[in-house]
Amino acid sequence: MAIIDSPKDRRGYAAHAAWAVIAVVVSLLMIFTINKGDPFLIVFLPLVVLVWVVGHLAIWGVAWLVAKGRRVATGTGSEGISWPVGLRLAVIGTGVLTSLGVFQILVTGYLGRLYPYHYANLWAIMLVIKLVHAACFVGLLLRQQWSRHVSALLAVGWAMLMASQIAEHLPPRAPSNIAELMIAFGIMVFLFILGLHLVVSREVKSFLKN
Repeated sequence: MAIIDSPKDRRGYAAHAAWAVIAVVVSLLMIFTINKGDPFLIVFLPLVVLVWVVGHLAIWGVAWLVAKGRRVATGTGSEGISWPVGLRLAVIGTGVLTSLGVFQILVTGYLGRLYPYHYANLWAIMLVIKLVHAACFVGLLLRQQWSRHVSALLAVGWAMLMASQIAEHLPPRAPSNIAELMIAFGIMVFLFILGLHLVVSREVKSFLKN
């Protein structure tokens, strides 16, 4: 059953095909390195299959949300207009954190122990943070106005976290790597500007549902 109209359909099919190719390549690498790793990589093959299935379900889910968001656009006057760059970046960022949250749950369930954080409190806190990103990701795809405010808060929040980490590594408190600090500073500034842009941009605001 087609979820989105052509040529958007082809993008969905391409996404499914690309995801299948990635799964096949990873599986073959595990099979041909059967006697390598501790534990052997082959024991994670069922996890690859699980992630592959969940990935296809996620692609269908995203396609459905995009299609629904496109119908919402008919009431905002943004139908047929390309997504603003700021919103594209927000979708990518929240989508990545959403994927990491799903992966955290899947691997934890498969291994039978907390992953990748071994302390229950930290594991739960990080999952909650990723769930907030997931809610924002869904809101953005549905073109909801509140999602830009949440996206802005998340971007600024990550920028503030990076600022605190930069401050901890500034001399004379601890030895610092100038290159790493400059990269971190650049990311921090980028996130802060992105958050501010999502709040003040008229293009972003008019693109979303009031």
